Amino acid sequence: MQKIPLSLAQPGMKLAKAITKANGMPIVGAGVELTEALLGRLDGMGIDRVFIVGDAVAACQSPSERALRLDHLFRRLGDDAFMVKVKAYLREYFTLKAAADAAAAAQGKD
Repeated sequence: MQKIPLSLAQPGMKLAKAITKANGMPIVGAGVELTEALLGRLDGMGIDRVFIVGDAVAACQSPSERALRLDHLFRRLGDDAFMVKVKAYLREYFTLKAAADAAAAAQGKD
């Protein structure tokens, strides 16, 4: 389960927790699959965050998006030798993970 901004939510994702009004009255139940229409309604109601089943952010980011995110996160630490190594290890991890995921997907198609 992961809490994400509504702006990152995409159709097809499932809610891990019910969305409720301030008084506790449910708006949308847990397990409901998000649609474009539902996302629009939630935005109109001022809902800014939702709990999604699984790791929603990782699922919607490509390896290149993750690399850009690393660059953004480490942008102020370029002079720190230790943090440069941490960034390199993370970049390598994401690259290897993407390759492993691609290989597993290709193997599943055979």
